[in-house]
Amino acid sequence: MLLIISGSTGQTAMGYEARLDRNMLESLRPASVETFSFVWAKKPLCEDIPRRIVPGREGRKGTSIVVTVPNRCKITTPLGDLKYEPVSAMRVDGQVLTLRDKGPPWVVYPGEAAPALQAPIYEARWIWQLIRLQVEQP
Repeated sequence: MLLIISGSTGQTAMGYEARLDRNMLESLRPASVETFSFVWAKKPLCEDIPRRIVPGREGRKGTSIVVTVPNRCKITTPLGDLKYEPVSAMRVDGQVLTLRDKGPPWVVYPGEAAPALQAPIYEARWIWQLIRLQVEQP
């Protein structure tokens, strides 16, 4: 298991939980973003899981996404960030990310897509080694 996706469907009192391994994640329709960032001196191509696919599926409602990393630290990002179409990168420039490379997966925002993404708050949302995405209800 590489990533857990969980939350409430908004349709019943019961929630859902999906446990995905690398093969399952790689079978999702891939997405990519080529962007400069505070991390790289060049403009690499980050590719794989679009976050809009994960929490944005039909029937899922919420106001935020809580991301958990291996040390159990939790970072909350607004669900509205999905409008920028960040990806949960499994590869950078065609190379599979390893733990040493801050992956997998690593949340990457398309920094040049909107002026707002140049703000430091978005750099803080480049979350690496995520293990859980939880859609939170209001």
